[in-house]
Amino acid sequence: MIRIVSRPVSCLASCVVALAALVATPGTAAASFVQYSSRATFDSLGSFIPVDWGVFGPAGTVISTPAFQTVGGLSIGVASSQGVLARADEGTDFFGDFAVGDHLLTDAGSESDSTIVSFGTPVRGFGTQIDPHYITGPFSGVVDVFSSTDTLLFAADYSGFATSAEDDSAPFVGVVSSVPDISFVVFLINQPNPALPPQSGAVGINRLDVLTAVPEPASLALLLTGLVAVCAVRRRV
Repeated sequence: MIRIVSRPVSCLASCVVALAALVATPGTAAASFVQYSSRATFDSLGSFIPVDWGVFGPAGTVISTPAFQTVGGLSIGVASSQGVLARADEGTDFFGDFAVGDHLLTDAGSESDSTIVSFGTPVRGFGTQIDPHYITGPFSGVVDVFSSTDTLLFAADYSGFATSAEDDSAPFVGVVSSVPDISFVVFLINQPNPALPPQSGAVGINRLDVLTAVPEPASLALLLTGLVAVCAVRRRV
C-alpha cells in the first residue's frame, strides 16, 4: 500500500506559489476570445499600453512598411501588402467619425490593401476604433487575429455608419484572448463597389490599446494583497 503524506503549508505561502504559477504559466488549454465594443469596458480589464500612432511621425507622414517602433517596452510593427501606410489626424487630413485631433494610422490611399499591426511579443488583447477611409453610409468589416504561426485565431466583425461628424462615434473593436497568443492583426473593410476588391485595408484606426502577456507590477501587488486578505479571513474562521 502506498501512503501519501501531505505536509501543512501556510495559506500565505500557498497564495504566493499560486500567484507565481499564474504569472509564469499562462496555461495550455485552447484559447478563448471575447470581443468588446466599448473602449471604456476594454480599458477597465487591466493595465494596457496605449499606442499613439504619432510615434510614426506627424500627420502627412508616408510610412514605408514594414516599420517598427517600441512603445511601453513592446515592439509595434505596421505593414501593408502595398508596402506603404500613412499618418493622418482627424480634422487635418482625415475627416470621419473619430474625435478631432486623434492621431490615426491609415492606408495611404490604396483600396486594394491590407492594414496590418504586429506585436514583437504575443499579447493578450488589443482595442481601437475603426473608420473606413472612403466609404460613406453603412459599412461593415472584419479584424482577423493571427498567431505567430500565421494561424487565424479569431475574426472580429464590426459595422457602423460613416459620416464626417468627427464626433468620436467610429466603432470600437476590442479582442481579448485567454492566453497571450496574438501576434498580429489585419484590419479589413468590406467594399460594396463591384469595381473594387471585396475587401481592403482602406481604413483608419486611432489609438491602439494593448493588453500585454504579463500583468504590470502594480496589478500583481493588488492581486497579492487580495490573496493575503483572503488568507487572513480563512485564518480567523
